[in-house]
Amino acid sequence: MAYEYGPLSRPLKETLAALQEGLMREYRLEYLPTHRRSARRSRRLRRIRGWCRATGRLAEQAARVTERTLPRIERETGHAFRSPDGLARVLMAPSTKRLFSEILAGFPEDALPIRANDLSMLGNFADDAHALALIGDVTLRLKVLSGEGVAGLAALSDRWDLHESRIGSGLRCPPDGENLEQEKETLARAVLGLIYVEGGTDALRAVVPLLAHDRVG
Repeated sequence: MAYEYGPLSRPLKETLAALQEGLMREYRLEYLPTHRRSARRSRRLRRIRGWCRATGRLAEQAARVTERTLPRIERETGHAFRSPDGLARVLMAPSTKRLFSEILAGFPEDALPIRANDLSMLGNFADDAHALALIGDVTLRLKVLSGEGVAGLAALSDRWDLHESRIGSGLRCPPDGENLEQEKETLARAVLGLIYVEGGTDALRAVVPLLAHDRVG
């Protein structure tokens, strides 16, 4: 089975670096000293500067996922991810959709910091978690647990620090209570879905003891 989605033209790390560099370049091109700026130009420069800073934060958070979160999941599941970008896509917070959409709409196509298609793909990353969560949930219940209910997902999310590792999580107010629990379960299901897509049923079956451990714990 293949989970189809369009690839970026280069790895996520390079794409975010190119985006930040391109935004800085556009800022310098549009910059005027304060006494020569219109109110409209000042607002425009603030927006570009804000986009640049937000992109830099995303790059830092994505790097932490690669350095900390991904190795822990690989170590505990025995599954080696094909690329850090798959997990990063799962952990991209919904709030990033607005950021990338604003950047895409903020420039003529020939002046965009990176390719329009790449910006559009970045904006769609936040939807990947829900698609993979559905794959993970259905596959786990029907192919691995033979119709049994799935428990321990929020605990598994906590075990891997998935919610704390979300990319772009600082762009909105954090959820609490039941909403937080649901987000954690969705993230855990999405990671399981990614493991299944890349490694098949055997790779997913290897995670079941972790769910049982977290239910007991």
